[in-house]
Order: sequence, then structure tokens, then C-alpha cells
Amino acid sequence: MKKTILLFFTVTLIGLISNAQELTCADFKNGTFIVPKKSEDEPDYKLIRNGNSQTEVIQIQGQTITLYGILEWIDECSYKLTYDKTKMKLPKEIQFINDNGGIKAELIKIANKCFYYKSVLIIDGKETKRIDGKYCQQ
Repeated sequence: MKKTILLFFTVTLIGLISNAQELTCADFKNGTFIVPKKSEDEPDYKLIRNGNSQTEVIQIQGQTITLYGILEWIDECSYKLTYDKTKMKLPKEIQFINDNGGIKAELIKIANKCFYYKSVLIIDGKETKRIDGKYCQQ
């Protein structure tokens, strides 16, 4: 009887621990995230999210570039990103993104505290410039 009770509590505890560690898309809507470098040549990149706003902080050769984005959540795991012209002057490339409705990103998977996504820019109804990437909880 003692073994049965001990086994029951052990299985219950393991179930609670494993469920507590599962991340969902909601875990990536608020907080600070890093974009891991694929090579040493890439800049340090950090995302700071608060619901529908996103700040991108990019370190390039000792310079800090800050971009301000607006997130429009399409569903729990996908969103559209446009850049906030009220908080920054939009360079031509970023204005082009906004003029074409923004960048659509959707979840591929969540693993190892990272949100893996595919993002596309849609021009004239066609997906162009697909980028796959990830950002991770700090």
C-alpha cells in the first residue's frame, strides 16, 4: 500500500513539473528576448515586448539602433509587425515594409525556451522574402 501511494505521488509530481515547464505562445507576448547569433559577424539583437508593442535593440559595431514596432496579433501564435512612425523616422526599407502591410510571422515550434518562426513580406498578394528565425527567453 505504501508503495502504491508513493508511486502515485511520484507520478503526480513528475506530471506537475513537466507541465509547469511547457511554454506557450502567450509566454512570448511580454518580456525580453534575445535573437541568438548564427555567426560572429551578426549583431547582438534584443526584443522587448509588451503586448502590442515591440522594441528592437540592435548592437552593430559599437552603435545601438532602436526600432519601435507595433504587433497586431492575428491569433494566439501569429502576428503582423509594422514599425511605429510616431516613435521614429522610418528609413526607406522600413517604410516599404509598412507600405506593404507589414511582416507576417507565425509559429513553427517552441523548443528550449525559444519561439521558432517563419516570417514573410507579402507584396501584391504573393509571399516574398521568407525568413526563418527564432528568439529566446533570457
